[in-house]
This record gives sequence, structure tokens and C-alpha cells, in this order.
Amino acid sequence: MPAQGWVLTEDDVADLVDSVVRSARERGNAVSVAVVEQGGHIVGLRRMDGARLPSTHVSAMKAWTSAMFQRPSGAYGESTAPGGGAFGLWNAFPGYLVPVAGGHPIVVHGACVGGLGVSGGTSEEDDSLAAEAVAAIRARYA
Repeated sequence: MPAQGWVLTEDDVADLVDSVVRSARERGNAVSVAVVEQGGHIVGLRRMDGARLPSTHVSAMKAWTSAMFQRPSGAYGESTAPGGGAFGLWNAFPGYLVPVAGGHPIVVHGACVGGLGVSGGTSEEDDSLAAEAVAAIRARYA
């Protein structure tokens, strides 16, 4: 069977989730964090005590959006709004595409190996938590 290339390990997923939870606690936030592998399937999900129930689904779909399109989920906000150049994406992926900040692709050695999504704070807080965790995993494999 041919090799699939580099993939996220269990330890990578645990470190990503733990990094977000630790930073969120330090900031006084309660969030959900999701990690998907390169095919968009969930490999890690945690909802902190106090995080709203819908945040689990939103974090997973932010992670999916960033992994599938290999860009931060927030990059699609304006373009997928009515009249935007990528408005059709909204209809092409109903229930999946979440064009809101807080999702980041996980890129290692030039390949997108998954995505991480955070939901529960403001868009800026979610985005910062996700970006920091992804930067730490990138640094590990630099």
C-alpha cells in the first residue's frame, strides 16, 4: 500500500487541543476546540466547562473549512456573503462551510495535514487561540 505522507499523530492532536484549552483558561475564556485531519474528519474535540453547546459543532466546521480550503476560515467572510465573489461556496457546502474567524489550516513541510477550529469567544479571541496552537505545532516540525 502506498504511503499517505505525513499525518497528525495522537500526540499532535492532544498537544493542539491542550494548547488551546490552556491559553483559553489563562484568558478566562470557555471554548470548544476541534482538530480535523486532511480529509476533514474529526480526530480531536473538546468542549471546556462553560462553553456553549453549539460551539462544538462550530469549532469542528471551522476546522473543516480551514483544512479543506487550506486557508483560515475567516478569510471567506466577505467573499461568501451575498454579492461576494465566492457566494456559491455557501450553497455548495451547507452545514460545513463556516466563513468565520477561528479556524486555521495545519501546514507542515508545505502540506496541509489538517485544520484546527476554536469557538466560544469573540472572533478575534477564537482566531488568536487557533493561530497560536497551529504556530506551535509548525515550529515543532520546522
